[in-house]
Amino acid sequence: MVSVEYKKLGDIATYINGYAFKPEQRGSEGLPIIRIQDLTGNAYDLGYYNGDYPKKVELNDGDVLISWSASLGVYLWNHGKALLNQHIFKVVFDKVEIDKFYFMYAVEYNLDKMSLKTHGATMKHITKKDFDNVVIPYPDLDYQKEVAYRLTSLKGIIEKYQKQLDLLDELVKARFVEMFGDPVINSCQFPVQPMTDICDIIDGDRGKNYPKSEEILDDGYCLFLNAKNVTQKGFDFENCNFITREKDDALRNGKLSRGDVVLTTRGTVGNLAYYSKNVPYENIRINSGMVILRMNRSILNEIYFIELFKMKLSDIKEKIASGSAQPQLPISTMNKIILMIPPLELQNQFASFVQEIDKSRSRIQKSLEASQELFDSLMQEYFG
Repeated sequence: MVSVEYKKLGDIATYINGYAFKPEQRGSEGLPIIRIQDLTGNAYDLGYYNGDYPKKVELNDGDVLISWSASLGVYLWNHGKALLNQHIFKVVFDKVEIDKFYFMYAVEYNLDKMSLKTHGATMKHITKKDFDNVVIPYPDLDYQKEVAYRLTSLKGIIEKYQKQLDLLDELVKARFVEMFGDPVINSCQFPVQPMTDICDIIDGDRGKNYPKSEEILDDGYCLFLNAKNVTQKGFDFENCNFITREKDDALRNGKLSRGDVVLTTRGTVGNLAYYSKNVPYENIRINSGMVILRMNRSILNEIYFIELFKMKLSDIKEKIASGSAQPQLPISTMNKIILMIPPLELQNQFASFVQEIDKSRSRIQKSLEASQELFDSLMQEYFG
């Protein structure tokens, strides 16, 4: 039995907030200024600073960083000397002896609970007081290292499975280009047709019978899709809503048939999901932020269409999507989307290739989910 005491984060280390560099202080030379978006992978305008700065905001490889505003996260910095912008803590381990990686996992586990205590109307953030008062288990150093080793090993396995899935996605894209060329410029000069000529675009019933919030259930006869169900990777049924059979009968348009493709048209535009025979729900309806695409199968294979649409998506968004506050893809403008139409036999060959890839993807996905479940269970065991 491991003996464990508990300590507040404020009693474990010193947390140094970054410096509020002003826009006029940013230039094209000097040390990079690191912001939250640079840690999360969403950087768009990396700034540099070539003047004097407080030495405490200087970053070096191996520093642990915690973003405490907007996007909560804990990160290990390994990209050379840099400067820390505001809304990020640099952790200085100067109060007690603690394994760096054990500390990071402990903070990661507590981020969800910390998010419930965020403040601010425009930019949610954690106060220093709330952060300092978070309590974590503090076993002896050898046990900390053992815990960190187990979790890091398991995270490495999870990352390996995710990389395999990413490589399969790249393989599908490469096969598509090999067979059909660049779909944006139609480099193989296949015949083209407007999207609305070769598939029916079916909107949902948005009239008086549209389900009210109290009519949305956790279980029921008909799955009523929400925005989280249609992702960049297809269907995700982790969080599902349902309506009764009576409500389903009262609605008109918007019910899926096998072989249909769902397309999100508001907010996150362009996510696609294929209602294949493998989807475990017999009754599914779309909500108001998506449409059903029902292909003319004598011209267009659904699986070919999905990959074609994904590869053209950036171009489609740039030319067609509307709405500044919430991007939209109105049905009335979908006739502007021009699709290349290779011979159906060629489309079917590509679809067969994708289906074989999907079998491998399914096996890897199950292994990934099992590993993630074990990781989450161990995090709960060690830090819950």
